[in-house]
Amino acid sequence: MSTKVRLWRWRRNPLRRGSDVAEAWAVVAAGVLLAIGAPAVGASTAVGVEAATLRESQDWHRASAVLTENAPATAALYTGSDNGRVRATVRWTASDGSSRTGRALVKPGTDSGARVTIWLDEHGALQNPPATPDAARAQGIVMGSFAATSTCLLVLGGRWLVRVRLDRRRAAEWESEWAEVGPKWGHRTA
Repeated sequence: MSTKVRLWRWRRNPLRRGSDVAEAWAVVAAGVLLAIGAPAVGASTAVGVEAATLRESQDWHRASAVLTENAPATAALYTGSDNGRVRATVRWTASDGSSRTGRALVKPGTDSGARVTIWLDEHGALQNPPATPDAARAQGIVMGSFAATSTCLLVLGGRWLVRVRLDRRRAAEWESEWAEVGPKWGHRTA
């Protein structure tokens, strides 16, 4: 005959220990953090990363440059976020009138001498093209998912650590109680 005893850690019971109540509260706290905290961290991270990615290129401006070499005909197998573009050396005139060169992303197979669009930051340094809103949103989603997953792992790790510490405490309590009761066990008194 088996009987389910629900919420036994919360009821008054002479066998209930303080560590049982502490473990029950740790389960409740972990559940709340998993249900509310992890999604909140993920969502706020996603929104923040998306906004920061879009804000990063806010002060950049377009400029025209001349390709000083033939661009490679094909992109590498893995180009990351280069969108099928290749790097080639370009020359442009800075706002102070000086000529500058650098490596920028261009369409594959572009011939030397062709005019291309480049992006410069507020200091005139060459930058990759800014992220599109869709790319910024995707980056935010990835980072938000990573943050939510990390939060879940952190909460579950903390819950596991609390349980291990409580189990060690219970084992020490049982050992001290057995040391007191054990020698009397089996001895009959007259």
